[in-house]
Formats: sequence, C-alpha cells, structure tokens
Amino acid sequence: MGILSDLEKPSFKVTKSDKLLIEYIKLDLDNFIYKSISEIAKESGIGEATITRFSKKAGFNGFQDFKVTLAKELSIKKQKSVISSHVSRHERTKETANKLLSSTINVLTSTVNNIDEDSILQCKEFILNAKKIYFVGIGYSGITAVDSNYKFMRIGLNTCPLTDSHTMIMMSSIMERGDLLIAISHSGSTKEILKTVEQAKQNKVKVISLTENTDNKLKELADIKLTYVSTETIFETGSISSKLSQIFMLDLIYTEVIKEIFNEAIDKKLKTTGAIELYRDSY
Repeated sequence: MGILSDLEKPSFKVTKSDKLLIEYIKLDLDNFIYKSISEIAKESGIGEATITRFSKKAGFNGFQDFKVTLAKELSIKKQKSVISSHVSRHERTKETANKLLSSTINVLTSTVNNIDEDSILQCKEFILNAKKIYFVGIGYSGITAVDSNYKFMRIGLNTCPLTDSHTMIMMSSIMERGDLLIAISHSGSTKEILKTVEQAKQNKVKVISLTENTDNKLKELADIKLTYVSTETIFETGSISSKLSQIFMLDLIYTEVIKEIFNEAIDKKLKTTGAIELYRDSY
C-alpha cells in the first residue's frame, strides 16, 4: 500500500495529532514535499517529534524518507498525463498544440488577474532610482535573467546578469546601498539564490523577487514580492508557460519604465540599434 492510500485509510493506529497531520498533508500535497519539518511544524501546530513518529509508524526511517517516497508517488501519478493533466499520450500533434496554447493563455490570464499594480509601480521606482541593477537566476530562470538584462541595458540602465552560482554569491558580497537585486526563482527555494539575496540584504541592497505564486523563502526575504501562476507537472519543469509568465512580468515592468522615461529610452534604444547596424555594415 502506498502513502496516498495510507493517508485515506491508515494501516496503523492514529492519534489525534496524526489525524491533524494527515489532513494538513492532504490539503496541499504538491507543496508539502518541498517543506522542511520545521516549516510543517510551525504551520500545522504539530511538534517535530510527532511528525517524525508519524513517519516511522507509517513504515519509514524518518520524515525525509517519508517525504521522498511521497514525492515519487506523486511523480508516478502525474506521469499518466505525460505533459499536463489535459494531454493524452496518443492524441494528434495539432490537438496537443492547441491544448498547450490554451494552457499557456490560461496561465498568463491568471497571472494578470493576480497582479498587484502598486507593486509593479514600486518596482519601476526601484529600477529608476538604482545605481546598478543585478538580474540573478539559475537554470531556466537564468535565461529570464539574461533576457531581462538585455532589454533594460538597451535603454541605458546600468545592469548586470548573474547566472553562475559562484559569481552571484561573490558579487553579492560587494553590492552596495543603492543597488537593486532582481532575484528570479520558480520555486523560491534555490539555495544559491537565497544566499545571494541574504548577502545583498546585509549590504542594504533592495531586493525584488519573482517566483511562483506559493509561499517560499525568497518571498520572505524580498522587499517587493512579484509572483506568477504556474501549473507545471513533473515533465513540464521549465515549461514555456512558466518561462513566459516570468518574462511577461518583467516585460510589464520594463514597459512601465519606458512610459516613465520615454524620450531617453527611445534615444538609447536607437543608439544601441545603430551601433549594431554600423558593426554589420563594416563587414
């Protein structure tokens, strides 16, 4: 019997605290597997020792063993739908394409519906007042960091992309008051990003976070917390809908910045475009 079945009909004697823990786990299975035992204890009001005992009664060596096994079960369950909950393994390519398009539109629409306008405008002010703007991200979020750096750099802002963990941690130690750090992380729990942000905060650097719309450590550290909606399955990690949601949010801020410094932005954009054209014409 698996954990998911055991949560519905426990094969062991459960206490009142065990019942509360089971309800807590079932309430948000997908996010439960990413939480530490201390986070779960704090949120559920159940002691860490009780959580450990529960894991052992369920037949595991401890809480981590329980959590890893649960994550595997959830993965297997989701694999039945190869790409998403709407896609069948044997459907035609065009049908799949239309479903992915619909899914992406729904994700972006949900992201827009959850936007806090005041936060976007505050981001604009942070950017315009920053001495230097650092975009940090790793993996797929690193692609977003580089893309955003390119946009803001071309309208004359002093920007720097950081996608290597060692480099970002080193740079965060010498960032200064007046600098701005825009930290991009889907999970909000990437340890290199968290370390970078923590060091930057020690140097009085302002931080904007961009994460999935869930509770996470990066949001707790940030001065402004931007979020987007995502519906990734196990095979959709780094899916186009998540990347587009990240890029969309930063494009929105970029557009607000341009609206504020329109003439200057146009001048700088024309100069950078002209520089490339001159380079191409010389060869």
